[in-house]
Amino acid sequence: MFRPLFTFTTAMVMSVACLAQPSRHVILISIDGLRPEFYLDSQYPTPNLQHLKNGGLYALKMKSVFPSYTYPSHVAMLTGAMPARSGIYYNAPVGSTGNWNWFLKDIKVPTVWQALKAKGLTTSAVQWPVSVGEGIDYSIPEIWDDKHAEDRISESRKYATKGLVEEIEQNATGKLNGENMSEEFVSMDTNAGRMAAYIFKTYKPHFLALHFACVDGAEHGVGREGEEVTLALANADNAIGGVLEAVERSGLKDSTTILIVGDHGFMDIHGVLRPNIWLKQNDLLEVAKFQSSGGSAFLYLKNKAALEKVKKILQNLPYSQKKLFSIYDRAKLDEMGADSSAALALAAVPGIVFSGASVNKEGVLLKDELGAASGGHHGYDPNFPEMYTGFIGYGAGINKGTVIPVIGVEDIASLITKLLGVEFKAPDGILLPGIIK
Repeated sequence: MFRPLFTFTTAMVMSVACLAQPSRHVILISIDGLRPEFYLDSQYPTPNLQHLKNGGLYALKMKSVFPSYTYPSHVAMLTGAMPARSGIYYNAPVGSTGNWNWFLKDIKVPTVWQALKAKGLTTSAVQWPVSVGEGIDYSIPEIWDDKHAEDRISESRKYATKGLVEEIEQNATGKLNGENMSEEFVSMDTNAGRMAAYIFKTYKPHFLALHFACVDGAEHGVGREGEEVTLALANADNAIGGVLEAVERSGLKDSTTILIVGDHGFMDIHGVLRPNIWLKQNDLLEVAKFQSSGGSAFLYLKNKAALEKVKKILQNLPYSQKKLFSIYDRAKLDEMGADSSAALALAAVPGIVFSGASVNKEGVLLKDELGAASGGHHGYDPNFPEMYTGFIGYGAGINKGTVIPVIGVEDIASLITKLLGVEFKAPDGILLPGIIK
């Protein structure tokens, strides 16, 4: 008689738990470089995004972090913490010559991954930034060999959940290699979508995070608009359709929430500014250096006494150069939740990006602080309209028909955990009212 009583009691507890949480499964899909108009304007080739928008809720804009970069933004989504707290300030560690911030252990605050794991919920990550490490049940993380950066599977295979890539190759994608998992081709997003669809249908994790990178790559290449962007966007949307189909086939549609997010917008660029040339010209590069991050550059000091010298250099620049950026002091950076160890930052005007270069390959000082550039970039002040990214919520627990004026990437963690009925304290984010029923 003991076993039936236990089963009945357990069932009652589970029923209460189900009533207490709006959703049983959450799928978080990030489109790198997503801009709100991609789903607000029906002229874009995104029928799945527009279906989700029309059947759920959406934001007119979502704000990124500063700098508006991929890795700190994605970490903010799953910690509720701005870069100053999370410790992930940029895509790569300061001073890195190749390796990026790939490892979960480098995040300095509690994560959604940890909170869900502590409650016994299963999780999955597919090509998600900063997801290498223990604690994710079904993981195929984003990581690559810096000597072959275009190949996004060979290194990932080494860190993935044992046997998972091979299982997916046998049942969903066919053989994966540096060609069909290359950042240079949209097939990478296609296959990432197939991986996620297979994992969800087969293992039904409570939380799955999926990252599509190819739209970002296209916008870097040609700017905000162009054939390459259209193709990458249409392909990502189609891959989302495959995930939605997997949810349908799994029989879990009614208990699953779909969250579509981006990490930053994009700016068309025409010029590049090299602030480290000014430091080199004044013999300061040994004690001071700017870390370039697209539309921003952060000053690091080995000797704090150099700060006043750098400020004087900036003040004495000709107007033709000073007009290309604003100076954000430490108080401003604190307000924005940016890197707590930088002395100040330069924030470029639209169209200008920064480079950390000061010498050529032969070690000779570059002559021109300002050069030509083309394509697109990000990393700008997240308050620039071009840097706005997007958010859509659909499915279980979502308050259909709601339009949110603005949400922040740091607000996503509280939403995920609330949907799944797990307590989580986001240091900088909130659960915006009106999203959950």
